[in-house]
Amino acid sequence: MENKGLIIIIVGLIFSIIPYGIFIGIPLIILGTYLLNKKVNNPTEEIENQIKNKQEELENINHKYEKLSEEKEKELNNEIKEKQDNLNNLNEKYTNLEQEKQQSFDKNLKTRQEQLRNLDNQIKQKIKELKLVNEETDLVDLGLYTPQYDFLTSIEFKDKLDELRKKQKQEAKNKTAAVCDTELIVNGDKRQGKAMTNANINQILKNFNLECDVIIDKVKTSNIENSTKKIQKAFKSLNKLNERNKVRITQTYLNLKLDELNLAYEYQLKKEEEKQILREEREKQKEEAKIQKKLDKEKNKYTKENEKIDTDITRKTETLEKTTSDTEKEKLKQEIEKLKQALQNNNQEIENIETKKQETGAGYVYIISNIGSFGKDVYKIGVTRRDEPQERINELSNASVPFKYDTHAFIFSDDAYELEKNLHTKFDDKRVNKVNKRKEFFNINMDEVKQIVEKHKTEVHSFNETPEAQEYHDSKKIEKQQT
Repeated sequence: MENKGLIIIIVGLIFSIIPYGIFIGIPLIILGTYLLNKKVNNPTEEIENQIKNKQEELENINHKYEKLSEEKEKELNNEIKEKQDNLNNLNEKYTNLEQEKQQSFDKNLKTRQEQLRNLDNQIKQKIKELKLVNEETDLVDLGLYTPQYDFLTSIEFKDKLDELRKKQKQEAKNKTAAVCDTELIVNGDKRQGKAMTNANINQILKNFNLECDVIIDKVKTSNIENSTKKIQKAFKSLNKLNERNKVRITQTYLNLKLDELNLAYEYQLKKEEEKQILREEREKQKEEAKIQKKLDKEKNKYTKENEKIDTDITRKTETLEKTTSDTEKEKLKQEIEKLKQALQNNNQEIENIETKKQETGAGYVYIISNIGSFGKDVYKIGVTRRDEPQERINELSNASVPFKYDTHAFIFSDDAYELEKNLHTKFDDKRVNKVNKRKEFFNINMDEVKQIVEKHKTEVHSFNETPEAQEYHDSKKIEKQQT
């Protein structure tokens, strides 16, 4: 635009060269000249126009920038909004996920807590059952189980068991062990109903008998009370299961099974008691045989000495008859007299031995303790027929006890077994084992032991008030050093 006048002049000159173009060329030259003059005469106006144009362009640019900025800002805002929405959605999902996770955790925690409570309840129940078993065991140990029968021998118990089982079979045969409370009719037929009733009765009796047999077969001192409860529980459970069939086991038959349980239990106790009595009797016979053998050995010793003495007396008597020396005769007479005295002494010993062999009840009642094994104020009162009663105590110390026994008293008696029996009776209420009275341990104190010693002081061969318990005390010292 700035050289527009010059361009028009050049175009006018070109047209002027062309024939008849002068009419166009001259006006163009004049016009171009005018424009050039005008440009020269008004430079400021042109600059201002350019500035104005630039300002307009700048405004247009600013307008476009503003418009573009608005669009970009709007686009950015939309994008931010979209991102914010996405973030909000993610937060919501995260929150929901957290809530679900927390709910799941709370649910699992609640389940675990419930399981823990159930386990605690089960543990408490088991502890309660264990406590019940221990209490039942303690009750039995304290002799609180009341025997139902007073038979003297296990054979009588066995005969009673056979009789009781025959009675149960008769109850089943008479249809009184289990009964049906109503008459069943199947398909309109009473016979089919009766057959079903009999089948149901046979089934409930079979199940009850099987359960009872298992329980009775395993009965012992530690579970007699639980066994009774198990049979009663089986009775109730089977009757409840068969309510729909109208079939039930009778109370009479249940009582017969409980009688069988008690009888079987007491039968076991009686058999064990008889075994122990037999063991004790064999032990007594074994000890008696040792004593008799020892007495026979001593008797044989004196008998052989007498045979030798008789031979010496005969020989010296023959020599005496032949000798003529008074001095030699006097010497032989003294020697013969000594031999006769020795013979007399030996015969007296043989007589004493024979007396001992006849006195099978003579012996020593011993009172011993073992504080390391049984604690303080627990004493064993037993009997031995041996001439050296300490030998028996040593044997007991070598048995299944962790420490040696200490001997407090040996009391000799012509009837030691009777003395032992009297002492056991005296302290019967102080037995450690209230059930098995073959056990010889008693909860008594030293004052009571002294009373026994004082009462039989003429027969007491030794008395020691304080137990040595050396191994026990040494063990406690070592244990203290180790800790």
